[in-house]
Amino acid sequence: MLDNALPTRNAPMTARQRRTILIASSGGALETFDFIIYGFFAQDIGRAFFPAGLGASGLTLSFVIFAIGHLSRPIGGIFLGRLGDKYGRRIVFAASAMISAVSTLLIGVLPSYQTWSVAAPALLLLLRLTQGVCVGGELPGSIVYAVETTRADQGFLCGIVFFAVNVALLLAAGINLCLQLALTPAQVSEYGWRVGFLVGGAIGLLSFVLRRTLPETEAFSRGGSVAHREPLAELFRWHLAPLATGVAATMLVGICNGLFVAYMPAYLRQLNYAPREIAIAQTLYVIVIGSCVLLTAKAGDLLPRRYVFRTGAVLSALFAPCFYMAVSRERAGLLIWFFLAGVVASFAAGTFACAIAEMFPIGVRFSGVGCAMNLGLAATMGTAPLAATILVARTHWNAAPALLMMLCAGLGFVASFAMRPSHAERGVLASN
Repeated sequence: MLDNALPTRNAPMTARQRRTILIASSGGALETFDFIIYGFFAQDIGRAFFPAGLGASGLTLSFVIFAIGHLSRPIGGIFLGRLGDKYGRRIVFAASAMISAVSTLLIGVLPSYQTWSVAAPALLLLLRLTQGVCVGGELPGSIVYAVETTRADQGFLCGIVFFAVNVALLLAAGINLCLQLALTPAQVSEYGWRVGFLVGGAIGLLSFVLRRTLPETEAFSRGGSVAHREPLAELFRWHLAPLATGVAATMLVGICNGLFVAYMPAYLRQLNYAPREIAIAQTLYVIVIGSCVLLTAKAGDLLPRRYVFRTGAVLSALFAPCFYMAVSRERAGLLIWFFLAGVVASFAAGTFACAIAEMFPIGVRFSGVGCAMNLGLAATMGTAPLAATILVARTHWNAAPALLMMLCAGLGFVASFAMRPSHAERGVLASN
């Protein structure tokens, strides 16, 4: 009923709506940059904060911190999503940017273990936990704004959000590439890795300033907040099926980011690929997926979204073993394989978010999207580097990470059959 207050599907976007989408897109971009820059420099962070003799390698302990930061995201998604459904999207979206930006800046200036002893890794863990809680509302907030700003081309607008995400990936990859070109490996390990966190924190503060000017979404301001006085109770009582579907769909996107971006530098360096070669290949991956995600998002507006997503799940399951068996052989053509990886990953990345948002009515949408996305990403994107590292060590098979991607692709394929808009959403679509 409340969804009928939204603008009609054929209404053109106003200048204010276009500005809202552009600013809202910074949410997913900020979240992605802050977390991915950690993956690029995981080895260097491990050397700085975890000395030898702790019973595990610095890289493994660094990935443990990376995973813990992601595992705190569902807490943020649940807590911030509830606040967003009760009190408004705008205030939650702005506050999360400020706290996350400050946490990122502090990581960039945090003294190493050599200077502060055990206090250094303890504070790193605390900052990553804080960062994870805050970014739990970033990407869901962006998606909610995209879906509730206008009825026209909602899938494409969500695609713009993920285009911004990949611009952030490109920025992170570009910073990594520039540092690898400008500094020696010893200099990067000593101080160069901090540059990315300082840049990310500065961007986050700028995002906070811009978000303070955002209007509340029209859907929420027309009555969304009174739909359910306790949105979490409503969500877990009546919307468990779409929640589970959203988690499974997000896991496919999360495993792609976790493996192809966060895990890949350390993985390929252990296979004796040069850091600069890896940085160039990952930069190409980001450019390709960023470009293709707009096409697959638009395809989701023209075709049933679940069909496009399902195609991506099938392609991912087929592509994963080919990719890992190829790159695990010395001197594989990284550029070709990373190009193909970007194309394959774009099918799911361009469609899953809008499909998830459509499954929840306005009164529980922020909570639903926040819970589904953050649970899915915490289970895959955050844990993928650690899980893949352990899997390769236990099996002594360099292509073992493909098994993780195939598993998530299978779950995504099953989930695609349950991707249906909520009853209220279908009613509005029919009326338009």
